[in-house]
Amino acid sequence: MTKIFIIGDLHFPYHNKKALRKVYKAARKEKPTIFVQIGDLKDQYWASRFTKKNIGTSISEIQKARRISLQFWQTLRKICPKAKCYQLLGNHDIRLIKRIAEKVPEAYEIVKEKLDELYTFPGVKTVYDDRAEIEINGIIFMHGFRSRLGDHAKYNGKSTVCGHSHVGGVVFEQRQKRIIWELNAGYLADETAEPLKYRPQTTSKWTLGYGLITWKAGIPIPCFIPLR
Repeated sequence: MTKIFIIGDLHFPYHNKKALRKVYKAARKEKPTIFVQIGDLKDQYWASRFTKKNIGTSISEIQKARRISLQFWQTLRKICPKAKCYQLLGNHDIRLIKRIAEKVPEAYEIVKEKLDELYTFPGVKTVYDDRAEIEINGIIFMHGFRSRLGDHAKYNGKSTVCGHSHVGGVVFEQRQKRIIWELNAGYLADETAEPLKYRPQTTSKWTLGYGLITWKAGIPIPCFIPLR
């Protein structure tokens, strides 16, 4: 039976270590047949447009994020060796390539090739175009770019799984004789880390957690599981 485990925005190396350990524990319990990391695997803080404080070099962040992301996928594949694994890219993942395109467009193709290598993992299918979505069992999976829960499903006209807003949840909509829904997988980053302090105020509605889709009588059941 298909069971899809969705991991939300991690922002390596600025992830919530406690929450990630709970995700690994949940994966061992659920034994999913599919893992999907929904994008913003890495933060790329040094390439952001926000005012930055000196918390390290670009090279150190790239190397640390790469090491942790390799460990992340190695751990999931060890937990469920037969599970299919998918890696999507989000808006934070492409910060570097966007800066290159703006300032040195001539180097775009060379840098893009190297960037793709940083998101390549053994046994994992990576979707290198952040605008692209994948479809699994009639469900759309995408990082997303809208903040209101349900807007991606409305646009797609299909049940959709996304991330991006860091606000987990599920919303359903009746469409004539069928129901579509949207599942946001929340986030697993450390909101106290300097790179995650870009919010306009300290109060946050961000929700730690992960997504899970199971099937009952052939019908997909989407769930957001909050973590503390």
